[in-house]
Amino acid sequence: MFYRINSARAMQLTTAVTLALAGCHVVTDTELAAIRSQGQHHGPDAAQVLNTQLLPYADKNAKPAAQVVGALTQNFDTACKEYGFRQSTAFPCNFWIRVQGKVTRIDTSSRVGKAYVELTQAAGGEPVDIVLQMGPVIVGTGVRDGFPGIKYSDFDDQTRFAAFGQEINKLVVTRVQSSLNLKVGDQVDVAAVYSSWSEPAGEIRAIPVAWK
Repeated sequence: MFYRINSARAMQLTTAVTLALAGCHVVTDTELAAIRSQGQHHGPDAAQVLNTQLLPYADKNAKPAAQVVGALTQNFDTACKEYGFRQSTAFPCNFWIRVQGKVTRIDTSSRVGKAYVELTQAAGGEPVDIVLQMGPVIVGTGVRDGFPGIKYSDFDDQTRFAAFGQEINKLVVTRVQSSLNLKVGDQVDVAAVYSSWSEPAGEIRAIPVAWK
């Protein structure tokens, strides 16, 4: 079956198609990717956050380690509210502590290198040891999670949030191993982050972030 289209109708169809095509714009693959990524949250740059925000924050907010540990052994929830930072109940409580004392032991038997620091105590105080994670492997994401300037909502998904935490840890390890060359007998003054879900049990492991 055939239909006859008169010249006027044909002209209308041609005009409609021309106007529709006029509204189209051909883009490159790069432009298409940029369009698709609009509104996405890839998260901030790890190096910039560490150097310009996190290091000053750690140095300013670290409280004496012995004071924080003492509060933790009394009541964890109270200590978390007073000394810690917790993004939500899905995260451990993160405490920024000032570790001042003498290195008594270095343990490099595993990739989680550790430096044991005996804290400087007031006369008659019980000795307390803090274990600084020296790398090359750092356990935990306390550096990321202990900084209020970084939120999960800054990222599109859990994968990017996790990748940011890994990158921050790598940068911290690089700083530690390039400039914090601790030896037994050294005196240290370090701002570190300690993460926990409950009262300390066993070693108190903290990640060193800023030092003098």
